[in-house]
Amino acid sequence: MKKVTVDQLEEGMKLARDVFTENGKLLLPEGFIIKPSFIQKLREHNIESVYVEDEKTESYVKEEVIYHETFVAIQDLMLSAKAGEIVDPFVAKEIVNDIVGQIIEEEDVFLRIVGFRDVDNYTYFHSVDVSIFAAIIGKLLELDRKQIEELALAALLHDFGKMKIPHEILNKPAKLTDEEFEEMKKHTIYGYQIVKNMDDVSEKIAEVALLHHERLDGSGYPLKLKGDKIPLFAKIVAVADVYDALTADRVYKKKIVPTKAADYLTKYSGIYFDKDIVQKFLKMVVKYPVGCFVVLNTGEIAIVYEENPFNKTRPIVKVVAKKEGPPVLIPYFVDLSQDYKREIIDVINY
Repeated sequence: MKKVTVDQLEEGMKLARDVFTENGKLLLPEGFIIKPSFIQKLREHNIESVYVEDEKTESYVKEEVIYHETFVAIQDLMLSAKAGEIVDPFVAKEIVNDIVGQIIEEEDVFLRIVGFRDVDNYTYFHSVDVSIFAAIIGKLLELDRKQIEELALAALLHDFGKMKIPHEILNKPAKLTDEEFEEMKKHTIYGYQIVKNMDDVSEKIAEVALLHHERLDGSGYPLKLKGDKIPLFAKIVAVADVYDALTADRVYKKKIVPTKAADYLTKYSGIYFDKDIVQKFLKMVVKYPVGCFVVLNTGEIAIVYEENPFNKTRPIVKVVAKKEGPPVLIPYFVDLSQDYKREIIDVINY
């Protein structure tokens, strides 16, 4: 570790200590990779020197670094919100721009690392994953880059209101009472109030915190909006939010496999969720290419034989073996779109 002046900073250097402003607010966290916009921010706050690692980072798996930095940033911001402090979204915006840049180049670049989270830090990891999923959907819907950046930031900030929910309700390991659920629903209002007061954050971004639990049929909350009354960004984040929540371990429930989450979204497509968004999203995040080996919940091992163009999560498979019991001497076909008792629970290889 060494101390360098801001003028000596170079892109690729890694911060070895947190950097704070004069009034004690965290500006840049330890572990962040320096880039030009960070150097400019340090100068704006009249910070003369910082501590960096001895070796400059020349090569790294960029998406993993971005994912980690996003987690650290959203954790710091949410804790600031919980403490009632003014939240500066600068770092979040910069990182979201990196996420979007990667996704525009290759939309599935982050899919191999989303979902790796622990229960204790669920809210932070969930925010990162929802931001990534939302950005992917934005690209699939052919939004322009500025729109995708706004969408990804809105998704990253969508659950800020949970910082105002009592811990005993937010992390209760059992079903909430009616009164507790009513309090939980207020996170949408709290979130909107926090996000709209952030510097240089649009109303379009803030309203996602308010409206991401609205449903097409009017059964959502807090305003019970229907159909086209729900803004596009809120519709997108609703799909990303539910998919990620279903596929994550929570204090009160175990995660379900992606295929079951996809079945849920498909079942309520056009009822709760926008049909076009659901179809495009599931085609990207849950897919089983022809030729890949999968494990079914019955213990059968199969090869994906033919994709189902209407539901990518339920292809036609050819069963070739079983984990237990007698060997399969004559392989047989199963159309998972017709047989809902069977489902894919794992992929052996691609």
